[in-house]
Amino acid sequence: MIAAPRRLGQQGGMRYGPAENLLRLARHLAATRTGLTLDEMATELGVGRRTAERMRDTLQAMFPELDYQEDNARLRRWRLPGSALVGVVEPPVEVVAAIETAARECEGHGETDRATLLRQAATTLRAVMRPDALRRAETDIAALMEAEGIAMRPGPRPVIAPGVLPTLRRAILGMQLVVVRYAGAETEEPATRILCPYGILYGGRGWLAAHVEGLPEMRLWRLDRIASADLLDRGFQRREDFNLSDYAARSFGVFQEEPIDVVLRFTPEAADDAERWQFHPTQNTKREIDGSLTVRFRAGGMQEMCNYLFTWGTAMTVVEPKALRLCLAELADAVAVHHGVRRKQSRP
Repeated sequence: MIAAPRRLGQQGGMRYGPAENLLRLARHLAATRTGLTLDEMATELGVGRRTAERMRDTLQAMFPELDYQEDNARLRRWRLPGSALVGVVEPPVEVVAAIETAARECEGHGETDRATLLRQAATTLRAVMRPDALRRAETDIAALMEAEGIAMRPGPRPVIAPGVLPTLRRAILGMQLVVVRYAGAETEEPATRILCPYGILYGGRGWLAAHVEGLPEMRLWRLDRIASADLLDRGFQRREDFNLSDYAARSFGVFQEEPIDVVLRFTPEAADDAERWQFHPTQNTKREIDGSLTVRFRAGGMQEMCNYLFTWGTAMTVVEPKALRLCLAELADAVAVHHGVRRKQSRP
C-alpha cells in the first residue's frame, strides 16, 4: 500500500520521487472519465513513454481494478476506479488549505456564491479523508491558512442577488432561455429581458455574456444589476461562432470596442516588473538595447486601458496610438486640476 505524500515527506527528509509519481498517476487515472493513453500519462507526469509503461505496470500489480478500453482509434485508454484509492490516497493538506484560502479571497471580493462552492469542494475533500488522517491534517490546514494571508486590494464589491448565479449556471449548461429583471444605469425600475446566456466573466464586478432572444449581438450584463433570474422551459440554439475566451480577449478588461494596436514603452527601471505583467493575452514583449521594454498587443476598451495605464505614472510611455496618448494626457490634466495643481500644458 502506498503512503500518502504528506507522510512520505516527513520521514527524515528522505526523497520519494517515484512513489509520489505513482500517486500522481493513480489520481490522474481515477479522475478521468475516458481514461488515459500511455502518451497522455507520460505528458501528465513529464516523463518518457517507457517510464510511463513501467509505472502503469507497477500500478496494475498494486490495483487489479486498473483496466483499459480501446477508443475509436484503437488506442488503449487506461482508467482506475476512484473507489480503489479510498483509504490509500489522502487529499494533501495543501490542496484543502488552498481551496479554503481561495474561498476567503472570493468572499473578500464580494463573490459569496463562488466562495460557497469552493467551501463545498473543501468539505467534500475532508469527507473522503479517513478520520485519523483528518485529525492529523486539521492542525496543518489551520496553520497553512493562517500563514497564507490575503492582501487587501481596492476594487468593487458587487452584491449579487441570491439565486441569480445558480440559475444562470443551469441555463448556460442546459442552453436554456432565462428571463431576468435588469436595472440599467439610467433606469429606476428593472426591465424584463429574455436572454440567451453563454458564460460568466469574473473579475471586478462580474459580467454575464448573453444576447437578447432574437438579437444575435452579444452583450455584457453586470451581475450586480440582475435583480432576479428565472429559467424558461425553452432552449436556444447556441451560436457556433462564439467563444467566450476569444470574446474576452478582444477587450482590455470587459468593455467591447473595436480593437486597436497598442505599443507601450517601459523605462529600464520598470522593465523587470513590467516583463512579469500580463497586460493582455495577445501581448508580445521585446527588451531594447537601453534596457527598456516594449509591449505590443491588440485590444479594445481605450478608456479602461487609459485608467489602468495611468497607474504606471512616468515609468510607461504610450508609443501608439496617438488617441491613447491624448486620453492619458487629458486624464492627467483632469486629475491635476481636480487637486488644485495646474501643470504646464503640453501635448504629445
